Amino acid sequence: MARPFPAKDIPVIDQSTGTMNQTWYDYFQSIQKLGTLPDVSTTAPTNGQVLIYNSTSKLWVPGTN
Repeated sequence: MARPFPAKDIPVIDQSTGTMNQTWYDYFQSIQKLGTLPDVSTTAPTNGQVLIYNSTSKLWVPGTN
């Protein structure tokens, strides 16, 4: 399950270290497992594709917007 979206006052990059903030890193790690959800297609998207809901299959599938 994806972690909650980080608060808007938490910067993505930690300015003191120049690396990604741990809160954002944990969030991105949690959402990369979308294909494990029962209503998300396991077909990998290609560059430029987004997830689009298909009401016939009742799945989120890669497509163009």
